[in-house]
Amino acid sequence: MKRLLPTLATLLALAPPALAQGLELPQALQALPSTLDWKSADLNYESAVRQLEAALAAQGLKLSGGADYTLREGSGSGLTVSGTASLGVLPWSSSADAVRSAERALERAALTRREARNNLYIALHTQYFNLRQAQSDLALAQATLALRERQLQIVTAQNQAGSATLSDLLTAQQNLDAARSSLVSAQGALELARLTLAGTLGLAPQQLGNPTTPPGEPSLPGEGLEALLQRALAGRPDVLRALSQLRDAEENLASAERNRLIPNASISVGYSDSGSTLSAGLNFKSGTASLSAALPVTQSTSSTVLQGYSLGLSLSVPIFDPVSDSNIRTAQTALQAARQALETVRKAAELDVRQKYQNLQTAQAAVAAARAALNTANQSLRTAQARLQAGTGTSVDVQAAQVSQLQAQRNLESALAQAQLAALALQNALGADFTIALGGK
Repeated sequence: MKRLLPTLATLLALAPPALAQGLELPQALQALPSTLDWKSADLNYESAVRQLEAALAAQGLKLSGGADYTLREGSGSGLTVSGTASLGVLPWSSSADAVRSAERALERAALTRREARNNLYIALHTQYFNLRQAQSDLALAQATLALRERQLQIVTAQNQAGSATLSDLLTAQQNLDAARSSLVSAQGALELARLTLAGTLGLAPQQLGNPTTPPGEPSLPGEGLEALLQRALAGRPDVLRALSQLRDAEENLASAERNRLIPNASISVGYSDSGSTLSAGLNFKSGTASLSAALPVTQSTSSTVLQGYSLGLSLSVPIFDPVSDSNIRTAQTALQAARQALETVRKAAELDVRQKYQNLQTAQAAVAAARAALNTANQSLRTAQARLQAGTGTSVDVQAAQVSQLQAQRNLESALAQAQLAALALQNALGADFTIALGGK
């Protein structure tokens, strides 16, 4: 172990100064809302918000103004200014349908944003633990290289003394070459892991501190698998999106049937006096009420002035309307497709939860096996140290046992990281929102 200290000191000396600072996992997670991927998910959600605002504005009161100028030969001219106000008042108006559709689109956008944020949350955990593992792999590769160098020295001396064959010497040399190759690979993997995490956080690699938070050991949820399945069906974004799309299809079918059945009927009342008119109307098919007024500014000398009240009724009943019938059939097909899509998503969700649950159980078993292997490596190291003190072992045996212990420690942390990621994947499959504390809503 003493031979490893100069090597580790050299690595720390060569590391960038910023790496001496620690980077805790909660600290890295708090930086997620400032990343480009997070902001991109927010922008997609904001686009849906703007669309809902536009739909609400279209449903509100609308005002328009106009002017009409008429020039007639021999009878003078006339100029009339007018204004009209309209408002969707009936629940089946097209503007009300647009608002409900935009509201469901906003719900789906929120679900998509939550899904994207959760994926970023899990990806950051993965990259963080990958960087820790890459550092462990580098330390292990360095320790293995030191061991192979020592073993080659011993075999070389034994070969010169005639107690080791040329084949033993070549094998030791090959082991050293493999250790050197592994060291180069570990150095490249560490650099790549650092670049990946720094890129996600929007930092320069030199600004990225050493990850200091070890993975924890998760446990299975306290609920049974069937209860977890029900929770997933009630909270997963993909299931909720499919439900929203089903409601869209149902609403579209209802709208198509209304357009086919409701006659194009309207009623209007008005009053005119000295060329000025005031009228109000309601279109039953579009669900829109309107109020109009016209005021003559200049009046033709020969124009006829009407005065009094008026009432107008109009009714048009569709008897043969193939376009509307086709729209109904199209909406019915879309509704069937949405129902099938929902059923497909639910089955896929159940399978995903079962798989993630099994993955967590497997990862827990791997942690137990890795912990047992570490206990064995610790015992082997103590045995090698005792044999060295008793004069029945060598320092190389102790060094080999130290490398085995380092490997076992690395394997245990890797198993813990995989178990924690498996637990996150299961919670994600259940529809959990990881990012509430980071700005998720």
